[in-house]
Parts: sequence; C-alpha cells; structure tokens
Amino acid sequence: MSTKIKPISNPNPNPNMGHVLTAAPAASINKQAIAQSFGASAASYHSGAALQRNVGNNLLELMRGQSPRLLDLGTGPGHFSSALAQRCQQLIGIDIAPQMLSFARDKNPNLDISWLVGDVEQLPLANNSVDGIFSSLMLQWVHDLAQALSESQRVLTPGGRLVMSTLVDGTLAELADAWAQVDQYQHVNRFMASAQLSQIIAASGFKLVSFEVQPTVVWYDDVLSLMRDLKAIGANQTASSKRGLMGKQQLRLLKDSYEKYRVAGQLPATYQVVYAVLEKP
Repeated sequence: MSTKIKPISNPNPNPNMGHVLTAAPAASINKQAIAQSFGASAASYHSGAALQRNVGNNLLELMRGQSPRLLDLGTGPGHFSSALAQRCQQLIGIDIAPQMLSFARDKNPNLDISWLVGDVEQLPLANNSVDGIFSSLMLQWVHDLAQALSESQRVLTPGGRLVMSTLVDGTLAELADAWAQVDQYQHVNRFMASAQLSQIIAASGFKLVSFEVQPTVVWYDDVLSLMRDLKAIGANQTASSKRGLMGKQQLRLLKDSYEKYRVAGQLPATYQVVYAVLEKP
C-alpha cells in the first residue's frame, strides 16, 4: 500500500466534484458513535494515520515559543504529546475516547501529562487555566462548533492561542463521487464549507491570526487501501450510510468509478485541510 502525501495547488481539479460534500447538520453528529469508533481504532490509528501525522506536524510549526500550560485537545493516540511536552511546563491531553487516552498514556510512559476524558463542548477545566490549545483534525467531529470555540476561549488565558486544523467541504470528493455512481446512500462524511467555518470563527469572539485552506492529497495503490485507512483511524462513521457488508458488485462498481482519477499508477484522496490560529483578546 502506498500513502504518499503532498499538498496540491488546485483545491478542486474536477469542477463536477464540488457539490458532493455539503455541510453536515449538527444533529447528524453522534458523539457516542464517534467516541466508540475512534476508541475501537486506537491501536490501528497509530499505523494508519499518515494524514494526521502530516497535518499535525504542519500545525506544530504554527505554534509560538514556550507556554506554561498547554492543552492537547483531541489528543488521540498521543502522536504529538512528546513534541508538545517540550513546548510547555504542563501538558494536558483531553479526548472523548477513553481507549485513545489509554493508548496515548502507554505510548508516552515517561512524560508527565494529565490525561482527561472530556467533551470539547464542555471541557473539564477551570476558566483561564491554559495558555495555549493545540487541536489537530478533531473539531470536524463536534456537534456544535460555536460551543466548542466558546469553551476553548473560556479555558484560555487572555492572549492565549488556539492553534487548530480541521477538514472542510470537498474532503474525499473523489471517493464520494465514485460512491455516487454505485448507490444513493451516504458513504462519505460531510463537512461544513470553509465560508461557514469562517463565519463561526468570526462570531466566536476570538481574534483571527491566520486562516488557510490547504488541499492535501494522499496517494493509494487502490480504493480498498484508502477505505482500510479510513476504518483504521475510525473515520468511517456517517449519519446515513448503508449498513452491512459491501457486495462484490458494489465493490466492482466502486473500483471502476474511482479509476478515472488514477494518475501515474495511483489513486488520489484529496483532503481540504484548514489551518487556523485564533487568539483570545
């Protein structure tokens, strides 16, 4: 399997793909299902999360200097715990999935980190208790993003920054388009438009320091490798997807539909990644 990653300059190389993924209604986010899905993938996430590691490393470059207290919001399996611990005196890791925290703790046994099970919309922290928040590829799963930002602002000290990455509309457009040729069910998660994300941030009370949409493509040998990666990282939950095993005919149609995107022997999976830095006034 090949999972080469690179940014691309054209956010939508196929103009017919732009309509496939639309903003998901808040009611479609099932927190329990998300927690169970990511928790069940804790062990496999470490090996299957090439995109997550790439994006997280890019996000680390947007952080400034040292901070007394940092919060890793949506810590997952602790990919960035060591790097973050070097940037602060105290690190807190919060995740909604207890299994992820257990994996992260076992992966970083020599680090003095406070691990907390918590919901981003109701953080188990006091007001003005952290000086910075790092959150990579987690906020796309929240029920109410405005509330999540409000909570982040509440726990930050004045001047503290939320450094975040998330996914927006157009992510996995090739896969969604291929599935649309197979049946009418939703097989790909839907993400909000970048304009909607910008509006929510503008209304949050945060000062916007930077905001960039960076399309990133991950290359695969075949569509099954892509789908295995999505399952490995727990990102295969949708609000209205058809349940049950994929039939041979479905699989053949999906493979055939995806083939039109093959370039130089590999299939692209495009992610629309937003990198943003927000500061509490």
